Amino acid sequence: MRDVAKITQNLMLAQATSYKDNPMGLVRMWAHECHRVWLDRLLFEEDVAAYMNFMRNGLKELVEFKEELVFEEPLIYTSFAAMCKGHEASYKPIADMDELRGILEAKLEEYNEAISVMDLVLFN
Repeated sequence: MRDVAKITQNLMLAQATSYKDNPMGLVRMWAHECHRVWLDRLLFEEDVAAYMNFMRNGLKELVEFKEELVFEEPLIYTSFAAMCKGHEASYKPIADMDELRGILEAKLEEYNEAISVMDLVLFN
């Protein structure tokens, strides 16, 4: 039950206006949250395959959404990206990995200047 609460918590961070006319965005956000809570914990290929089968079966209930579009990479949603751009915190997708890398590097530099040097290597 705690896992479902985690998913719901982040879905509730999304601003309704961002998804009012964007049902695909809402479904992709749901898929991202499921991946983050469950898929990221799986170690074995057979477990990953079983999870993805479960997700595909769930998508069958939503016939208007094509699987390849729902799971298209990058499938990353975050609230801190909007804040880093000077906007109000809003749970939105990351357009591409270059955008995410730029945001993370800027936040790391900000942290290093304000607190102490943290030497991190960022990778995909």
